[in-house]
Amino acid sequence: MSQAILNQIVNQLEMLEFFELQELDRAIGKYLAQKQQATQPNQKSAKKRQLFREWDAISDEEAAVLKSEFAAEDLEFAEVALSDYIAGLQQQDKI
Repeated sequence: MSQAILNQIVNQLEMLEFFELQELDRAIGKYLAQKQQATQPNQKSAKKRQLFREWDAISDEEAAVLKSEFAAEDLEFAEVALSDYIAGLQQQDKI
């Protein structure tokens, strides 16, 4: 925004009464909150798109390394989750 526009706005603000400035402050706050809410979904989807682009940009070799690196962790997690699940089912059967 140019300095000339800012000066015009300040000149207009100087003509307002205190209660009018308070009303303007509330209106601007409401406007900013609505604008922020409207842009948040766009920011999230932009971040998701960026992550997908980054993932798509890795080579097949890099993907294979990552897959093998986390394969053992994934298997351990699944085994723990399933054992807890089975134990829970057995307890339900006893009830």
